[in-house]
Amino acid sequence: MTLTREQLTAISENPKAFLNRCYKINERIDAKRERIASWRLRAESTSVTLSHDSGMSGGGYKQSIVANSVVAMLSLEEEIEAEIQELLNIEKEIEVAINELLTNSVHKVLLEMRYMNHFRMEEIAARLGYAFRWVQRLHGKALKNLKEAALSALET
Repeated sequence: MTLTREQLTAISENPKAFLNRCYKINERIDAKRERIASWRLRAESTSVTLSHDSGMSGGGYKQSIVANSVVAMLSLEEEIEAEIQELLNIEKEIEVAINELLTNSVHKVLLEMRYMNHFRMEEIAARLGYAFRWVQRLHGKALKNLKEAALSALET
């Protein structure tokens, strides 16, 4: 997969925003999962009363609460599946951008850890065995190199 002009332009204009797209989708997925948990709690806290009478008891109302909860959960699950597919596509774009535009392996690992694994700078520093401030400087250099490489690719 090669980067498109549109992707190169996005990277050259704001590399951090291009890379942060994974984080934003993960946040949307997490929010939907929390809503599913809320609907599940509603459904589980509603006791369903089934009876053989003419349906005049309150059981029908309770059943509709459970049914509505299940429908809401299924709808959210479908949205999550679509979000996950979008996330996979964006992760692939980011991976290609990092691998095609950067040559420094430390820069590559740092950007992958930060934008694909969503590690905080402190975690990256600990994992790489670098000082926190050095990781911050490396991050800035990696973003600068990514931007410059995208600009250079656009000129050719």
